[in-house]
Amino acid sequence: MQSTATMPTSEAVPTPASPDKRYFDLMAYITSNTVAGEIMAVENYSEMVPLMPSTDAKIDTVKQAFEEAKHIRMLSSLGKRLDYEVKDRIVEPQWLAIRKHFSAAVAKRDLAACLIIQDIMTETMAIVLYRMLQRDTDPVTRETAAAILKDEELHLQMGIDRLAGMLEADREAVHDALIWAHHRVMPELFSMVSTSCHSLCDELQVDCGGIGLDSIRTDIEALRVEALDTYMESLDRVGFDVRVTTPLIASMSSYGAVPSADLRLRATDDGAACGATDAARCC
Repeated sequence: MQSTATMPTSEAVPTPASPDKRYFDLMAYITSNTVAGEIMAVENYSEMVPLMPSTDAKIDTVKQAFEEAKHIRMLSSLGKRLDYEVKDRIVEPQWLAIRKHFSAAVAKRDLAACLIIQDIMTETMAIVLYRMLQRDTDPVTRETAAAILKDEELHLQMGIDRLAGMLEADREAVHDALIWAHHRVMPELFSMVSTSCHSLCDELQVDCGGIGLDSIRTDIEALRVEALDTYMESLDRVGFDVRVTTPLIASMSSYGAVPSADLRLRATDDGAACGATDAARCC
């Protein structure tokens, strides 16, 4: 699979009609956090290569790591063009926690859990963020985000296809992997979709309370809903059993996330849906 991402061709560096410090502080925060996710992706894909079942799959995974590395360079270049700082390392502790969980899955040789963490959970969140960067931002940012988004959508589809095949071969093991990964990774991802940060604002020397998403007319709650809806859609596309995903989605309410539709929270055809506190597989 060849990368679809290319550097923006615009020569000028246009900015929003009324740019202010809050806008560029917000872009510095979002872009630096996104770079951190891309760095983690490079490490995850690289670590996952030995688990892949065929030479072709190994090659494809190496290509995915290369594409994520290219995204890092594109985002760093974006910051330089618009004159704001972009950190080139992982700062926020949530990314480090997710990386740790991924390494634990590798140590268990649980390829399904690795694919779920990187290709479903992390890529789904990346897709939501790159979509957000195409709304009410400057033209250079929109063009860069659109180019990277194409790669991330391809990575998501690769993960969906791989997991769908694994699900056919061993439904119980793959559903167990989903439950294990969900309760470890999704709280970390959603804690970063908030109006505050842990360490990155200090590193960037920006006022965390002053970088409002309202400067790009984006509401934090709407962003959380979109992220959860997209995650639900990704699980559906893999083919996971709704009796397994229902309690997982319901559990997200404890992280302050509620989907826009409550189809999973109603009774299933076989009876009442599993309770939100039931972490066990219910199929």
